[in-house]
Amino acid sequence: RISMGSRREAVIIGAGKMGRGFCAEILASAGCHLTFVDSDEKRVERLRNSGGYTIYKARRTYFETVSIESFDALPLSAEGELSDLIARRGVLVMLAVPFQQLESVASLLSVCIARKAMETPDEPLDILLCINQMEAKRQLTKFFENMLGGTALEYMHTHVGIVETVAICMCPELPDSLAERDPLGVLTNGYPEMPMDATAFRGRPPHSERIRLTYNLSAEAHRKMYTFNTAYASIAYLSSPKHYVWATEAMKDPDIHRSVIEALHESSIGLCGEYGFTPEEMEEWNKRILAVIDNPLLGDTINRLGSDTPRKVGPQDRLVGAALLCLKYGGKPDTLARVIAYAYRYPASDDPRTRLFMRFIESEGIETALERYSRLALRNQLHRQIREIYESLGDPV
Repeated sequence: RISMGSRREAVIIGAGKMGRGFCAEILASAGCHLTFVDSDEKRVERLRNSGGYTIYKARRTYFETVSIESFDALPLSAEGELSDLIARRGVLVMLAVPFQQLESVASLLSVCIARKAMETPDEPLDILLCINQMEAKRQLTKFFENMLGGTALEYMHTHVGIVETVAICMCPELPDSLAERDPLGVLTNGYPEMPMDATAFRGRPPHSERIRLTYNLSAEAHRKMYTFNTAYASIAYLSSPKHYVWATEAMKDPDIHRSVIEALHESSIGLCGEYGFTPEEMEEWNKRILAVIDNPLLGDTINRLGSDTPRKVGPQDRLVGAALLCLKYGGKPDTLARVIAYAYRYPASDDPRTRLFMRFIESEGIETALERYSRLALRNQLHRQIREIYESLGDPV
């Protein structure tokens, strides 16, 4: 049980599953009192009236539970109250919002930054990012630079730490039996730690055995993206012709299981070359990743894992980025190329971005689609390899 008293304040903007789950547990373990901020005012009201909720950590054969209690909650529209809170000394801010909401959150935080620049110009402010996009820090910085000026902009550059983190955590839908017991409850994979960029803090970093400060966040972030996310994407896209519903069901398929292992091996070649991991380190890491993923209590669906396909075939994302890095260091990304080809054949789902993506491929062809979405030139070796595999496949069924 984690109960927060009058200790360091932490504001979590985004009270969805990741915010209430992994982020809340990490910051609570550092002795912080939490305030959730969310655009869903009904969710905010439920949090205020709840008295607490449960995080269910899937441990393959049982759920380990953690209770989060004694927190506050504010609607995103309560700009004055949020500004008052962030104006306090030593407050941490954690962003756990979709990348698409970053600009609106930046607008709100710009007001808080301008106030701190005026009232407490020597007081630092650290903003932790729990956003599953490599370019989140760059984009947030750009938003601040466009929204701030004068002393507020100078304060942002000198006293605001934008701290990237790595969340090797997944929060699938809570089973009905648990949701009935605790509607605010969250299911997670129970990953034990969150790496944070030690070099980016302007103030005092939070301290917890579950927080690992690293001086090479890029290596940690890319290792996570090109293994954890790569494995899930491989399961999703290779499963689609076989009509599996659940990820754990697909992992029982010997061909898919073997392909996931091969994709992780190909990713490891690039990660070793680029970031200095040893093959032995990567072998042990990949075993841990497979153990986290192949967990029957998570109940993750192929449909969810395959959603937002155009983002997942992006040039620096989990598939193309890993394949290009593998090629750079002399590897042959045969399995990764096959997964990408299947992603470009992924059946249109209830995800609107994937439907638009599929319509573009149908109207413009695979060559143009690879150039547009994966930024692979026609002459590129990976472009040719993916195209050949794609053209050998039948239409989605």
